[in-house]
Amino acid sequence: MTNVTNSIKPHLLAVVGATAAGKTAMGVELALTLDSEIVNGDSRLFYRGMNVATAKPTSAETKGVPHHLMDFLDPGDEYNLASYVKQARTKIDEITTRGKLPVLVGGTGQYIWALIEGWEVPEIEPDVQLRAELELRLDNEGVESLADELAKIAPEVAAYTDLLNPRRVIRAIERVRSNPSGHAVNTRKKARDEPFNAHIIGLTVERSVLHQRVLDRLDHMLANGWVKEIKSLIDAGYSADDRALSGIGYRQMIGHLAGEYDLDEAVRLTAVATNRLIRHQNNWFKQDDPRINWVDMTDDPELGTKSAIEAAINWRH
Repeated sequence: MTNVTNSIKPHLLAVVGATAAGKTAMGVELALTLDSEIVNGDSRLFYRGMNVATAKPTSAETKGVPHHLMDFLDPGDEYNLASYVKQARTKIDEITTRGKLPVLVGGTGQYIWALIEGWEVPEIEPDVQLRAELELRLDNEGVESLADELAKIAPEVAAYTDLLNPRRVIRAIERVRSNPSGHAVNTRKKARDEPFNAHIIGLTVERSVLHQRVLDRLDHMLANGWVKEIKSLIDAGYSADDRALSGIGYRQMIGHLAGEYDLDEAVRLTAVATNRLIRHQNNWFKQDDPRINWVDMTDDPELGTKSAIEAAINWRH
C-alpha cells in the first residue's frame, strides 16, 4: 500500500557514495532515463576554475543534463551549510515545479543528509577575531593542533568533520565557540517530518578496486592539466589560505609548486588524503543504513546502473 504521507511529498532521488565510485555517470544515466535534472551535492564542485583536481564532469560527461549548484562560487568566496541547504531546496522546488525529477548527486555527507533529513541549520556569522587567531595557529602549529582542540571541546562535531581540511576545522571551532553555553551548536537537528519522498542509491566498490580507480584518476588529472590549473589559480591571486584551495588535490600541489616536495610526492600525498576522505565518506554513508539501496559497481558498472534505474522507475511509480 502506498504511504499517504510520502505520496504528497515531492520526490527526490539521490545518488551517494565514496569518491571514484561512479556517482556522476550513474546520476546522468538516471536523469536521461527519468527526465530529470541534477542538483550537485559535492562541495568541491561549487567553485569556478577548479575543474581538473575536483574531477568536475565535462560537458561530454553531463550529456546535456542540467546540473545545478556547480560553478557558482569563486575560490575565495565564503559559503556554508545553511546557504547550501537554502539554495538546494529552492532548486529542488523549481525542478519539481517544472514537472521533472530532481536527482541529488554527491559525496559530501553533511550536505546530502541536511537536505534529505530536513536539517534546521542555524545561520552563524563568522567570528572575525577568532578566525584570525585560529588562522595564526594554523600557520604556526598546523591543522593537527586545531583538530585536537576540536576533538576535546566537541568530540561529536569532530567525528563528522574532515579533520584534514583546515577551513572546515576552523569553521567547526567557530560554531562551537559561538554558543554561549560552550556546547556545540546543533547543525544536525532533523525536521520532525522529512521533507521528501526520497529514494537513495548508494554505490559501493570493492576497496582495492576503488583504490586503483583513485590512482587512475590522479594519472588522468596530471595528463589533463592538474599542475597548470593550480598555477593559474595562484597567478589569479588565490592560495591555500582560501577555503576552496585548502581541499584535496590543491593544497598538495600548492606545496609542490612552493618547492616543499617533488611532483611524485604531491601525487602520493593526494592519494593518501583521498583514501582518508573515502573512509570519512563511509562514516556518513553506512552499509547497514536501511534507507540506502546499495548497488555494487565493482565488476560490472553497466549492470549496476541498469539495476539502479529499474529500482528507481519502480520507486517513482
